[in-house]
Amino acid sequence: MGVKNRFKANHQTVIAIKIFLTCWIIYSLHFATNIVREHYPAFTIAEHGTLQVDEYLGFHPDIFKHTNNHAYINNNVGVSLIGAIPLIIFDPVLDKLEEIGKTKARELAAQQKLDTTYRTKYPLRQKFYKMVKERGLDLRFGASAALTSVLVMAPASALLVVLIFQLFISKGLTSSRAIWYSLLFAFGTPIFFRTAYLNHNMFVMYSAFLSFYFLRKIIDSGTEYSRSHLFLSGIFAGFTIFFDYSGVVPILVLYGYLVYSFHQIKPIGESVKISIPFILGAIPPVLLLLYTQWVMFGNPFLPAQYWMPAVNYTDRGWRGFDLPSLDLYYLNLFGNDYGMFSFGPILLLAFFPKKKSTSLIISSQERGFILTFFVLFVTFCAANQYSRMQFNTGFRFLAPLVPFLFLMSCDFFNRLSDKWLMILTIPAMLHSWVLSMEREPVIESWSQFLHEGIMFPWLRVLKLTHPPDHPILSSPFLPLSILILVGFLIYAIWKIKKLPLLEAPVENEK
Repeated sequence: MGVKNRFKANHQTVIAIKIFLTCWIIYSLHFATNIVREHYPAFTIAEHGTLQVDEYLGFHPDIFKHTNNHAYINNNVGVSLIGAIPLIIFDPVLDKLEEIGKTKARELAAQQKLDTTYRTKYPLRQKFYKMVKERGLDLRFGASAALTSVLVMAPASALLVVLIFQLFISKGLTSSRAIWYSLLFAFGTPIFFRTAYLNHNMFVMYSAFLSFYFLRKIIDSGTEYSRSHLFLSGIFAGFTIFFDYSGVVPILVLYGYLVYSFHQIKPIGESVKISIPFILGAIPPVLLLLYTQWVMFGNPFLPAQYWMPAVNYTDRGWRGFDLPSLDLYYLNLFGNDYGMFSFGPILLLAFFPKKKSTSLIISSQERGFILTFFVLFVTFCAANQYSRMQFNTGFRFLAPLVPFLFLMSCDFFNRLSDKWLMILTIPAMLHSWVLSMEREPVIESWSQFLHEGIMFPWLRVLKLTHPPDHPILSSPFLPLSILILVGFLIYAIWKIKKLPLLEAPVENEK
């Protein structure tokens, strides 16, 4: 490699590391303390090495007792397996926190001084906090939420942003524009909001995008394709189903994109033959899914949704999966509670007419893939009546579409001067930041922000579960002080010109 190319590669690596650290820090700062159903198998894996969540029956409506008299969650457990990793590593610390929490709860209960107040308008959150506090699990649960957010979700989303940056570089963008677009993706789209706590929809997104990332390299290479890249693409496509059954849509669309693309230059039979490594790669994650279902339910082919008792919307269609509903199309896309374009208006620019006179980041073939994925996935979610439950969580189901629509939006960004791009960037990031702090429906989030000012999700929970006159938590300057300190840290990261570990000796070039 020439000196110039080597310098360029090192420079881009330094930028990628800075992007990763920036995203990781900011995502971690905005973590939420929500304990979701995926946490419970992660807890029992770390504590007992089992997927049975018997001790947490009653903690969450998505935990049910199976016919074998053991309790499980009513969804795939792929994300729980990943979430268990930091909990296993820090299990001694969590055990100590639980011991402290239980001892304190017993002592205060004996003195009738156990305070389970949670000043929130949501009665179910009050009930959950009371139950957790009385059992002395509040410290363990809070620390577990922080660990899975900071050590799983935040770095995973940060790596996705780096991948987006590398894709922009490979498309020929300048470093400055690639950085700009990447950070706009990180903090101007619902990725910011959704990274706050453990979530399987995000892992479907990570997997689908990684599969696409390797697939586009294969398709761009034409006849000189890599079987190892095909296999990797298949593995990540298979993981979309492992994490959630909605992954059936991206894996089919990705496979169709692969075969169709090669069919443009080869006969259909040869195109299918080329796709065999992709199929082989998808098999292990699917087998892993079948294994977890066999371990839990004694049947590898019937999912948790088959065994769970009747709940909201299971009366519609088959266990809540019905014909697409017109109102769900609207609610999933534009609803105030969880609409994708309400949470990320900038994604609407993906559908802005492209100009032939400008260079495009996304080729016509890639655009066709993304639009096909968009139509099919939105239709799938409009048929899934559980989409209506998102009012509890905010935007979630359509998360796998976000990076793909953002890539299409970048063709519009490329038309803009720096001045106009900045005018677009500031409100997009502010909107996303407000939603990520407040974690309410769109209108309510803005109202709360204008009334309350800067506040982080975890800090709000601490504030609402302690006396209003708490000497530290009640200070309006606390969140601002934290934000300023983090701002200085990020500024220092970007002031670093080079990283010594990446500076290899340069050989003389002929």
